Amino acid sequence: MSEQLTTSRNEDITAAGRPMSGWLHLLATLLAGIAIVSSAFHFWPFQSSKAWQIFCTQNLAVLVWILFLARYFLVKRAYWTIGSSLPHLSILAYLTVSILSMAFAPDLSRAANFSIKLALVLVGGYTLFSYAICNARTLQIVYGCMTAAAVISVSYCLIGRFGFDFDNFGFHYNAYKYGTYIGILSPLCGAYLFTSPRPLMRLLGTVLVMGAFVSSGSLGALAAITLGAGTLAILTRGWPVRLCITISLLCGVGLLFLLGSNPVISVLHNDLKLADEDGVNLKQRYIEWQAEVNLLEERPLTGTGAGCINQYRSNFYYRLPKLNTLKAFDQNGWLATGAEIGILGLVCFCWIAARYFSLALSQVRAACEKEFTTAYRFATVNLAGLVAACTANLFSSLHYNGILIVFVLVLVLIDRTELLCGDL
Repeated sequence: MSEQLTTSRNEDITAAGRPMSGWLHLLATLLAGIAIVSSAFHFWPFQSSKAWQIFCTQNLAVLVWILFLARYFLVKRAYWTIGSSLPHLSILAYLTVSILSMAFAPDLSRAANFSIKLALVLVGGYTLFSYAICNARTLQIVYGCMTAAAVISVSYCLIGRFGFDFDNFGFHYNAYKYGTYIGILSPLCGAYLFTSPRPLMRLLGTVLVMGAFVSSGSLGALAAITLGAGTLAILTRGWPVRLCITISLLCGVGLLFLLGSNPVISVLHNDLKLADEDGVNLKQRYIEWQAEVNLLEERPLTGTGAGCINQYRSNFYYRLPKLNTLKAFDQNGWLATGAEIGILGLVCFCWIAARYFSLALSQVRAACEKEFTTAYRFATVNLAGLVAACTANLFSSLHYNGILIVFVLVLVLIDRTELLCGDL
């Protein structure tokens, strides 16, 4: 990168623009790296352990950070330490509504478990990533960790499914969770690699997006990757980047057609169909969407309570057929949010998406006007990631444990790029 960011590369800052303790910065960077890379392994190697699903590596990294940050706060009495790194009001409002919805939940333990994991990542994870990204160097370290996680996840899935005929989708096992994970990471990391001045990095980005496309297994992943990469294609300034995007997407589609008879690809073909397995009814996924709309109409204020949608949803099919063919984690995250915590919760979640989309877009415009090439690169990469995340949320919720942390990371990247790149 030929130009300098407006903030000094050697100066570590907090969200409030104040210097931070060196050891706290190093700890945050280390734990953030662990959380990001370990997210690629999801709940491996203890997939069926409920305890491990809560205390998996990425969640433990956040918990350790919370404990150290609390100690620092109590010993140093640095009140700005926590306050300056807290997430935006829209996120706190969404979390508050989710916690309050527990009052209407039929299963309090389920709702509490869901809300605790939500708070852990939305607040603890957000502050961890905020402190980790304190200068241009750590920002690039985070992008590097995300790229490593994406490569690990896609590579293992491709090797397992095509090399050893595994039925599962890499470390995530489920096609929809895997699709949401790579649907966010592959276009974001691909965009980061495409915009690199190094040809080898652009080649790696092309291979990564192609691999994610072929291994996707779900409509949500294809849509997220396409729209995320398309966002970069629209915003990018150079033809080499557009060429890389075009090649990766066209080759990905071409490979899907060439491998159409392969049992691995047949899973994706089935997910693309509008009709259900009986060939008569609409696919259960879309009937489910209507049931969630019905639920939201009947319980617009209270919803079902956080994490409790499955205990009410069956009552809202009305005359629609309930075929019991819906697969695990095949869920519209937008509608599920409204159905679980009411219209106010859905509005708050839309507020989050709109606020960070507006912020990222303003960064792109400002960087373009001021000719900040590095800032423009980061801003477009982050915007591509956010578009991909919002698209993936249509087909599998971002709120699943192990997936939410990646969405929060995208939000923090947008927030920290705003600070590190000056008045954008």
